[in-house]
Amino acid sequence: MLTREKIKQLPKIELHCHLDGSISMETLKKLAIKEEIPLKELEKVVAPKKCLDLREYLESFDSVLALLQNEENLEIAAYDLVKQVGEENVRYIEIRFAPLLHQRNNLSVEQIIQAVMKGIDKAQEEVDVQVNLLISAMRHHQTTKNMELIDSIKQVKDKSVVGFDFAGDEKAVSNRQIKDVVSIAKQSKLNITLHSGECGCIQHVIEAIEMGATRIGHGVAIKDSVEAMEYCANQHILLELCPTSNIQTNAIETWEEYPFRLFLDHHILCSINTDNRTVSNTDLTNEFFLLATYFDLTLVEMKQLNLNAVEASFSSVEVKEKLKNMIHREYIY
Repeated sequence: MLTREKIKQLPKIELHCHLDGSISMETLKKLAIKEEIPLKELEKVVAPKKCLDLREYLESFDSVLALLQNEENLEIAAYDLVKQVGEENVRYIEIRFAPLLHQRNNLSVEQIIQAVMKGIDKAQEEVDVQVNLLISAMRHHQTTKNMELIDSIKQVKDKSVVGFDFAGDEKAVSNRQIKDVVSIAKQSKLNITLHSGECGCIQHVIEAIEMGATRIGHGVAIKDSVEAMEYCANQHILLELCPTSNIQTNAIETWEEYPFRLFLDHHILCSINTDNRTVSNTDLTNEFFLLATYFDLTLVEMKQLNLNAVEASFSSVEVKEKLKNMIHREYIY
């Protein structure tokens, strides 16, 4: 069986990681002291191992967002996350965040993105991690606000901003309600990945693909439909699986029911991700170790999962080749 130490040493790729849900508790406490916010406000940051549903899970972000309303704190948060992933040998990561959630003090989208990039750049001087950014719109925000967000992204003109996502309560706001915004994002030459199929709705995954998503955040609902699984496989859609998070939110009730082997058997492209490192109390090493524990994940399979992630990433051809060569070189059977 793959050991935790072996998994940690191997190079890994992560495509689904939220900035605000992945800041270390140590850094969150420093930010709380700095902002004169009582530390007890951080008690709910780590979600219960079993939430009632996604909505309860999302409540963990409330106290974190209060700390991320100025450029300095956003820089500190981004630096913290990249340092974390570097220490467990994640060699490429796409960090996603929603700029509109960081505007309580009237920061512009450009200021927010540049502050995050500043923290990333600082961390990259210390750890060997390639980083790109995905900008998330929120389902509960008005269409006009999300349209304005896309306009702001285009003004930033930073090559590291490579993709567009929609996050939030999928049950409350369907994919049909965000279709126009996604269409504009696609026309703006942003790669599309959408949170879909996290709350049991198979049709949301199909709709997301029809809207132009080449990757699906979570997507585990398709386990109940052979037709949907075949559709994803035939369309070469990658599922950004987040096992611990999916169990927490009751997207999947138990580890025994997690559709990891089912998806592999149906030739569905998958990558393994943390979703939210702090909220879910995990890291990428732990996610792979859990798959080794519950599903006898092999070294060959772990290698392929990371190659899948590289191929489906929104990075350049040059970066993909470099990452694939590195994985082939370092995964020795």
